[in-house]
Amino acid sequence: MEHLNTLFNGMDRDGSGTLSWDEFKESFAEEQMRKRWHLLDFQPDDCKELFNLLDDGDGEIETSEFFDGLSRMKGVAQAKDVFRLQKTLNKFIDSAIGPQWRSASTPKATQEFSVSVVETVHS
Repeated sequence: MEHLNTLFNGMDRDGSGTLSWDEFKESFAEEQMRKRWHLLDFQPDDCKELFNLLDDGDGEIETSEFFDGLSRMKGVAQAKDVFRLQKTLNKFIDSAIGPQWRSASTPKATQEFSVSVVETVHS
């Protein structure tokens, strides 16, 4: 977790506690930061997709979004794929029935609902 904190603080150039797209993008351009991303199994080609996955839609990544998202993606590439799918599914559901479905749900209920939608689509 300390590694992620160091990474976030190194990216947060203006000290706002959030990461803008420019701050995030610059981290992949700087050699030292790029090495840190590489240790987490992310490449410069992943930059835009990763920003979109971590961001909740307001155009900035808060510390909680950063830590929660990256810790959920930690591990083998399969974990990143599952997280990507969940984010995409949430956006799909938001566009279909609106984001209000999440505000009344707990994270576990949201995940269970997402899984049931996937199972319905596959059957």
